[in-house]
Amino acid sequence: MLKKLHIRALIFCLMFIIAMAASAQRPQITERLNRNGQVNVDAPKELVKRNNADLGKQQTTNSKDKKVKEKDKEKKKVDEEKINELDDDNDNKKDEEKKKDEEKDKKKKEEVTTPKKPKLQRTSQQTIESHSVGFRIQAYTDNNPKTAKAAAQKRARDIAMKFPQYRSYITYKAPSWRLRIGDFKTRGEAQAALQRIKSIYPKFAREMVIVKDRINIWSND
Repeated sequence: MLKKLHIRALIFCLMFIIAMAASAQRPQITERLNRNGQVNVDAPKELVKRNNADLGKQQTTNSKDKKVKEKDKEKKKVDEEKINELDDDNDNKKDEEKKKDEEKDKKKKEEVTTPKKPKLQRTSQQTIESHSVGFRIQAYTDNNPKTAKAAAQKRARDIAMKFPQYRSYITYKAPSWRLRIGDFKTRGEAQAALQRIKSIYPKFAREMVIVKDRINIWSND
């Protein structure tokens, strides 16, 4: 029985010693009575310092995180501005390319619709030296007041494209517009020219006839 009591006493002592050691390691909190009769509880200086250090670290971390977020925000804004600038540049380039393509298409259409001026085999220094009775090819005649003039001009351009060496004369003698080609001194010259024109424009063949007319004698003829 005594042995059991001794063992319990030893165990109790050991537990008391362990408890005292543990309490000694903990930061001591002191209590003091102030003038108003209230008890002030003061934490140990080590604990206060530790808490202040942790608070400082937390504030520093928060400040760093805030700066990083602001930098990321600024970088994102700059990237968006650059992307917008690139998009604007691409849009401007596309608009310029579209305008160039439209201008090219317009020029092509104009080249197709506008006939080229024939290169006449004569110089600007040619002058009419005199007039004489000769022959011309009557290539068109019509008395329609709405269409005759335009039709005569169109046919003159068509023939001039293939035969720039022959001059065209469009005249109006009421009520008709007529187109005559060339200044031929002899009927043989007019006949040879008529065959050439008919071979290229067979659809005009029936309308074309050789007529006697007053022709121009040019200085280098």
